[in-house]
Amino acid sequence: MNRKQILRYTVYFMATAVVGGIIVFSQFVNLRQLEWRRMIGLTNSNTQVNKLDGQCRPEAASDLSAVQSKYIQKLAEYQTLCGSRVADKYMIFTSMPNSKESASELARSLSFELKAMEQAGVTPVVIVEPTTEWGLIDFEEFGTGFYDQWIKDYFVALRSTGLSDAAMGIWVPFPEANLPYWNRRNATPKDFAQIVNRYLGIYKSQFPNSKASILLNSATYESDDFDWERGEYLSLLPYVSDIKPGLVDSFGLQGFPWSPPATREGNGIFDAREFLNHELAVEAARKLGVKEIWFNTGTYATKYAQDDAKRVSVTAAKRKEVSYGIINEVKRAKSDGYAVWVNIFAEDKSRVAESTDWSYLFLGKDHQQVFHDFIQRLHGEGVGIGLYDVKK
Repeated sequence: MNRKQILRYTVYFMATAVVGGIIVFSQFVNLRQLEWRRMIGLTNSNTQVNKLDGQCRPEAASDLSAVQSKYIQKLAEYQTLCGSRVADKYMIFTSMPNSKESASELARSLSFELKAMEQAGVTPVVIVEPTTEWGLIDFEEFGTGFYDQWIKDYFVALRSTGLSDAAMGIWVPFPEANLPYWNRRNATPKDFAQIVNRYLGIYKSQFPNSKASILLNSATYESDDFDWERGEYLSLLPYVSDIKPGLVDSFGLQGFPWSPPATREGNGIFDAREFLNHELAVEAARKLGVKEIWFNTGTYATKYAQDDAKRVSVTAAKRKEVSYGIINEVKRAKSDGYAVWVNIFAEDKSRVAESTDWSYLFLGKDHQQVFHDFIQRLHGEGVGIGLYDVKK
């Protein structure tokens, strides 16, 4: 073998070794990524949803094939899983305008989704987050009336699209105002009532027979508690006492199970009697004079999903146990004489800052069955059902 041949084979051997190393490394990474998913049964990589045995509800599934909405397309997947109708309500999110132009654009895009909901036969639950193109809205500044004209422009524009009061669904401004991620540093619970009064007063001026609600978190945090360490399950009366009578039709309570990262000791909060205590909702509803309560909740498969060291995962059996606890709190609120419905938050948010997977659809049959049973049991208790997820 001459020198040129030796050089050629040396280069070939080195290239083969590099390629082989890349393949081995990529397989190792993939295995590491699958390791934690395999532990809780999340290895199902299908993008198709298959029907489970038995229907979630006795009502037939709606034909949603012609509805071109990212929310309704997702609802169709849940209907496939359940082999039936799934939700009576569907949660969607929107922001607030900061100019006449943005009011018009927001109205245009939201009108499309509201009409899609009407076509699909579900009631939209419109969560109005206090954000604009500028960023977070200062609660105190909103209370001065700074945004009033733009809010009015927004609802006038929505009215001009031909939406009826019923098609507007249920509007929920300033959600979870007792959580620290909003700009409420200079605001008090009493200020929350005033800005809700202001926003919903403008809303009702254009849609007088429409529905409205408020949503508060079960745990209240100081406005600067950004590490989420000092939440307390306090009475929510300070937030609702000054809301104008008749302005809202229901009260919403939000609560989710929680666990510390794997790098810290602690058992987490999985008991719905703590994270979704119905007594907080009943007390607030009684003060508001409403006879309807709703809960925004869910169960997670994985938290801290983007950090191998911190990641915490739970089994489908644990999720099922948590869902049963939620149903028990719902039943207690219902036994107090309230009409009750539950919004199941089911989005996979593992790839965003929240780093939590609340989903069910593509995590394997065991996790799909948790959702199936959750819907079935809620419906069996005579409880209304809402849903949130979105087609990516």
